[in-house]
Amino acid sequence: EQGWRSSFTLPLFQGERLQGFVFLNAQSPGVFSAALLERLQPHLELLEALIQAELAAIDSLRAAVRLALGMTGLRDPETGAHVERVSLYSRLIAMELGRRRALPSDFAEDLYLFAALHDMGKVGIPDRILLKSGPLNPDERHTMDSHVERGVALVEQLISGLHLVADPKMELLRAVVAGHHEKLDGSGYPYGLRADQIPLEARIVAVADIYDALSQARSYKPPLPESQVQQILHAMVAAGSIDGDCVAVLLDAREQRQAIAAAYREEGD
Repeated sequence: EQGWRSSFTLPLFQGERLQGFVFLNAQSPGVFSAALLERLQPHLELLEALIQAELAAIDSLRAAVRLALGMTGLRDPETGAHVERVSLYSRLIAMELGRRRALPSDFAEDLYLFAALHDMGKVGIPDRILLKSGPLNPDERHTMDSHVERGVALVEQLISGLHLVADPKMELLRAVVAGHHEKLDGSGYPYGLRADQIPLEARIVAVADIYDALSQARSYKPPLPESQVQQILHAMVAAGSIDGDCVAVLLDAREQRQAIAAAYREEGD
């Protein structure tokens, strides 16, 4: 259907581990002769080295993500299950939106990885605030809200330390950490962004995070019934504060939502 009439497939290995394939395609039949493949060999070796370097960088990033999550999990007992649910809800939304829009093929998986870091700035919040049982006073709320900017600073350190400044995926990570508390009407924080100023990935994680906060117990509230959660989300969409497409996709996926919530319950549930 794409017009290809000949193809050459190159498997990529790291040791004995198959990492994927490179496909070379042509619109004429019989293109990939032994003579042509011999001439292509130096280029294929360079391409393979570049891909291996990219995969190694992503592996380093994943290891750093796991370390950062371990740091937050040591201090915030709700983080582990909450992080996994928000990551899975985010991937659920991104996969469906990817079918409707021209999103990169790896967008949903990248978002799953990076959504886990949306609250990484909480490592800099004092325990007396982070672990407080009950509502925060205005000064405490201001300190808690600073976790976004603290998270952005940590992301920059992470990117610089791993030498990933030029990696385009890092912009997605920055957007998730910086924008997951922004609102489409400009009422969010810390930057007061509006509408299209907020990247799609941040809007997705915001909806996933709000849904999880409403539907799960917190130190200051019990879990809300599903009907009330949906009512609040629809009201926020009507008020113009969160993305209606993201909300619709998440709420339409009832079975997947329930499976995620059941698989990742808070300890003691």
